[in-house]
Amino acid sequence: MYKCDFLIVGSGFAGSVLAERIANDLNKLVLIIDKRNHIGGNCYDEYDENGILVHKYGPHIFHTNEKYIVDYLSQFTNWYKYEHQVLAYSGNEYYNIPININT
Repeated sequence: MYKCDFLIVGSGFAGSVLAERIANDLNKLVLIIDKRNHIGGNCYDEYDENGILVHKYGPHIFHTNEKYIVDYLSQFTNWYKYEHQVLAYSGNEYYNIPININT
């Protein structure tokens, strides 16, 4: 039998952050339960049999303009540089998507 002050169901972003904040800021005992055998919800990576890092549930792009959020999350992860750009190809030319002033 587990004894805890708080029970959190789900270890995606919301559940994981809430559990960490309660445990560290309030010094309370937190139990997280999840149907999966890992934390992170759909934002979960794992290495395949060839040692390649794979997005198990598809890619997720994180973006924010808030430095304090990046600083907070940097305690728990390494960041990999990625620049998202979508182009359409038509008539032997590429166009920015969504359509914008540069298109």
